Amino acid sequence: MLCPYCKGEIPDDAKKCMNCGEWVDPAYRKPQREDKQGCLAGVFELLSSVTWFALLLIIAVIVVLLFLEHNGVDIF
Repeated sequence: MLCPYCKGEIPDDAKKCMNCGEWVDPAYRKPQREDKQGCLAGVFELLSSVTWFALLLIIAVIVVLLFLEHNGVDIF
């Protein structure tokens, strides 16, 4: 039998393709997530990622400033 994803040859009773790693048996496939939030879901995910990045960046800057101040470097 041919894998429906990579078209590689696999045994007829295979549950997973040994070439591409996709599940060929529907009983083992994860159900596709239906996006009920529409186009705003991507925006919220991006905002969440940017917020975490900004928070980590602010923490890193504070740590560097405290380190420099502790070692007697005149920052301002």
